[in-house]
Amino acid sequence: MEGQVDRGVQDIPVARIRGSESRTTDFDAAFHPLRSHLRHRWTRLYVLIQQGREMPPIDVYEVGELYFVRDGHHRVSIARRLGWDTIRAHVVEVRTRAPLDAGVDSRDLLDVAEYASFLERTHLDRVRPDARLRCSSLGRYDVIYEHILGHRYFLSAERGEVSVPEAAASWYDTVYRPVMAVAERHELAEQLPGWTETDVYLELTRVWLDLAQEGLPSGPDSAAEALLSDEGAPRRRAVARLRPRLSRRPPGRARRARRRAARRG
Repeated sequence: MEGQVDRGVQDIPVARIRGSESRTTDFDAAFHPLRSHLRHRWTRLYVLIQQGREMPPIDVYEVGELYFVRDGHHRVSIARRLGWDTIRAHVVEVRTRAPLDAGVDSRDLLDVAEYASFLERTHLDRVRPDARLRCSSLGRYDVIYEHILGHRYFLSAERGEVSVPEAAASWYDTVYRPVMAVAERHELAEQLPGWTETDVYLELTRVWLDLAQEGLPSGPDSAAEALLSDEGAPRRRAVARLRPRLSRRPPGRARRARRRAARRG
């Protein structure tokens, strides 16, 4: 992997758009929207495009000879429906040292590219050389970066201006590692096979926020208990299905936590 190169805006072949960076649960392989609210938006955009309204370029990663959509899934779907040969796109090339062949996993290349971009912004590998963050779904490093920026805001309010690398080091020491210590205490790695450590961090912090927003006891311990307490193994299977959407608010968790709290009296 050699990194990323911004190729600017250009016309790309619609036939070579093969996948999504992170919205695999919203669109199928042919870019048909899977949810009703997405289909409503699709219809509105379709009418506008048919009326001649010009749309902004989509955003894509280029890996070898294929493209993966970062933003603009509806536009790709409509372009396919209308039989367009090309579509305007802002292209970021993910460069490799060797040509891709059928045996190369393009998703893995995208994952490496995302992590490299995250490290370029945070310098976490320099300020904390032992840190190893690995996500099982694309798009999650941007969520972690938002966590670091939020941490930076509060640090700067206390200390004066703090750089992103300084904030990343502080976040790793005072947020990430303590949350993972809770995960280890609750043996979440054993309870959630197939999850990475960073997956667990993202889900615990999301559950923590859900509980706090509902006025329920919150914090990493409460989040760990809420994550695993629904009917044992069936609950774990349900959570496993959420893995591609770890950065989103899982519906219904706070309601279930409220019912558990009521049962405990």
